[in-house]
Amino acid sequence: MLMKVGFRIPVPVKSAPPSRPGPLGVVRPPVDLDATLPLTGQTARLRPAPEVLPMRCLRCQGPVEKGTAPVRLEGEGYRLAWEEVPAWVCTRCELAYFEPDQVETVQKALRAMRSLKPAGH
Repeated sequence: MLMKVGFRIPVPVKSAPPSRPGPLGVVRPPVDLDATLPLTGQTARLRPAPEVLPMRCLRCQGPVEKGTAPVRLEGEGYRLAWEEVPAWVCTRCELAYFEPDQVETVQKALRAMRSLKPAGH
């Protein structure tokens, strides 16, 4: 390699790294503005954080959180309906997942309806 006489090789100057908290490459999670305190003088109430199930929805892989869902059953001359059954509900596609005790309650009601004999029989 040929170099010109008097040519100097530039030497990088070490400068102080930019000051930032934590290790490089780690990005802080965004601040949840719903969980922050209201400005002074405001009387806004904070909403409690929803209870989130550690699994994802089987249909769409969306987050699943605690809520309620309607249940409607129709059969041989009967109709059962509950408007708000406790369930885990997908926030994306609204598919409901029920706990075993809620399923058992619905099944008991269904068995009771089937055991009733219609009038006149």
